[in-house]
Amino acid sequence: MKKILMLFIAVSLACSCKSTKTTNSTASANENAIEKKLQQTWVLENLNGKLITNKDFSISPTLQLASSSFSGSTGCNGIKGSLLSDGAGKLKFPNVTSETKKCDAKKEGEFLQLLRTTSSYSIENNKLYLSNQFGLTMSFKKG
Repeated sequence: MKKILMLFIAVSLACSCKSTKTTNSTASANENAIEKKLQQTWVLENLNGKLITNKDFSISPTLQLASSSFSGSTGCNGIKGSLLSDGAGKLKFPNVTSETKKCDAKKEGEFLQLLRTTSSYSIENNKLYLSNQFGLTMSFKKG
């Protein structure tokens, strides 16, 4: 009788753990979904409080944001990676990858570093504002 009771308890625990994992992964997938208003093309206008110029980038960097990934350009090299959102106003670019063509884009490294440290965003008047723990880092206009 003890063996049957122990077996019943073990099976019950295994089933309850499995159902908890399924529920958590579904909730986390919903939390990581990127808002629809972000899912479009954005063109960089401002980097670290300064308007970008042709001296900084030969072509303006762009981001094409999708529901869980992004692609774009640094003004010379192609970039891509995944997107994560922990809720409204939160946004991260956890694994940015870039081509390695030699470029004259003086601010390319700064752009990539700020993208990697992004933690939040806001959208106002058709502009996307990205921030990190220190404050506003970049602004983009709709592309």
